[in-house]
Amino acid sequence: MSNDVRGPINRSEVAWITAIVSLGMLAQLWLQLGVTAYLALYPVMAATKLSDYTVRGMLKAFLPILAVACVALFIDQIFSSHPAVVWCISLCFFDLARRWADTPAKLGKIYIPLLNWFLVIVFAQHSPIAMTDWVRDMGVSMLTTIVIVKFVMLFLTPPKANVSAPMVSTPVTYQTRVIYVVMLGIGLAFLMMVNLIAATFCMMPIIVAAAQSQRVNYEMVIRNCLQAHVGGCALAMVFISLLAGQHSYNLVYIVGLTSLVAMIAVWISGSRGGVRAMHSEAMLGTMLPLQLYVSASDLGLQDTYFRAKSMLFVLALLVVCQGIIYGKSASITHHRN
Repeated sequence: MSNDVRGPINRSEVAWITAIVSLGMLAQLWLQLGVTAYLALYPVMAATKLSDYTVRGMLKAFLPILAVACVALFIDQIFSSHPAVVWCISLCFFDLARRWADTPAKLGKIYIPLLNWFLVIVFAQHSPIAMTDWVRDMGVSMLTTIVIVKFVMLFLTPPKANVSAPMVSTPVTYQTRVIYVVMLGIGLAFLMMVNLIAATFCMMPIIVAAAQSQRVNYEMVIRNCLQAHVGGCALAMVFISLLAGQHSYNLVYIVGLTSLVAMIAVWISGSRGGVRAMHSEAMLGTMLPLQLYVSASDLGLQDTYFRAKSMLFVLALLVVCQGIIYGKSASITHHRN
């Protein structure tokens, strides 16, 4: 690997990431929440994406995810007997989010809230889980992550945030907005019509790719998702296969999970640029299936394999859509507003 994507490993940063992600995921052993995904999502976000570790800074990053879930739940409860209305309101929400995200930094902030919108709408339509319990577990996971970060800060210093240059906002064209709404709308319509709950988590690459206005970025999203999420599922399957028959013992699982998180943290710390971002995404792509599917009575191999297969199918569709969206040009020809 070339020198521009590799750098020295910061052992303090490795310890920081390992402690937050491991403790966050292991908290599920004691909290026993019904919705476990957020005890992977919030800790990975806190360890790899945040720069402000004050309580205010963490709430600023986490609360939009919870707020979007509450709004989605409220809309679904009002129009539960009229799915078409829920779908239309969702389209308006997608357009509003894309219009607001006129810089790369803002784009990065809308991905998880939009995924959360999908999760709440689809699970409310098809899952027996009480959605009020869903929101409660999400809030508990958020507060648990904040407590864990503050606890880790008693022993470790947070890594210094990279100072990025100010980003100039770029007006979002009608064409970009239409592409975004159409791609997300088709995905949501499909998931609302079929009972395919597990595939909802595979909407992430669509949410990210549809927002790109240049072919090179679109292709990079597909490539990174293939490596981070499909590869993450493969890594998770190897991990739980090695623990087969032993994963129900808490001590074995704790040691094994911490070692796996530390290994990925070393990859993150020793990487630079886009490779670092890909490894950070791989942390989520690996931890999410472990948190969702592995239990004391189930290795979760079948569900993890289905997640990887669904992600591959989604990425293949994105490759097909690439030709439709961009044609032979290198980027979208922006329409005049």
